[in-house]
Amino acid sequence: MKNILKTALIILSAITVVACACEPCKATQKQARKVGVQMYTFHKYTFEDSIPMLKKVGVSNVGLTGGQKLSKKYPKKINPSLNAEERAYLKKLMADSGLTPVSYGVYYASDENAVKKACEFAKEMGIPMILTEAPANLLPAWEKYCGEYGIKMAIHNHAKDSKANNYYDPNVVKNLIKDYKNIYACPDNGHWSRSGIDAVKGYKILEGKIAILHFKDQKEFGNPKNQCVPFGTGALDMKAMLAELDRQNFDGYFLIEYEAKWNDNVDDVKKCVDYLSVH
Repeated sequence: MKNILKTALIILSAITVVACACEPCKATQKQARKVGVQMYTFHKYTFEDSIPMLKKVGVSNVGLTGGQKLSKKYPKKINPSLNAEERAYLKKLMADSGLTPVSYGVYYASDENAVKKACEFAKEMGIPMILTEAPANLLPAWEKYCGEYGIKMAIHNHAKDSKANNYYDPNVVKNLIKDYKNIYACPDNGHWSRSGIDAVKGYKILEGKIAILHFKDQKEFGNPKNQCVPFGTGALDMKAMLAELDRQNFDGYFLIEYEAKWNDNVDDVKKCVDYLSVH
């Protein structure tokens, strides 16, 4: 009897091992999404004054922006024109607060020299990526200096009411960047919605070239007005977007850019962070 039981246990163990090895769930353990805040979200405050807000929402990854002033002590906006003292102060603020810069932008360079200065600035500040809406004639310069300084550039889009470009169309962006090694896309699905463009389709078009996201939900799809709302409470199909990005194995940052309730948006940003932590 003991031998029979022993044999049965051995067989059962073997079956269990084989079954576990075959289960799809064994191969894919969902990783936590990489979440950050695009600091234009808090641009009504200085970068220094918005640090407690970042702590409250539980995010340490930041997308720096030229639309935000550094501090009351150094009231210049964050950009490559910061002098050595101002740059050192920005570095200290981030280091002391445990913040990691994951991007800078949206930056507008008018010529090749401005491109070089931006890349020098990013390299010195430890910023791995610059977000731009660069004109086509400057893409070779971006490719050159990004390669030289070891960083990436990603094309950002505003909506179709932009007078600067037509980057709201993912096909335009794809055709511009497809042959570049150091140039990628930073699709902003909120501005896609304002332009009547379905984000899932947009992500499919840009597959393989998406480096980082400006991620939003909107109260209404297709409304030209910017109507940011907490993730999962608006009209955009957040689950379908996340499913498509997961299918692509997207492993870049979801930068929350909450362009609403400018003076009191911390609680809504926290809701967005919490949503991404469970979906």
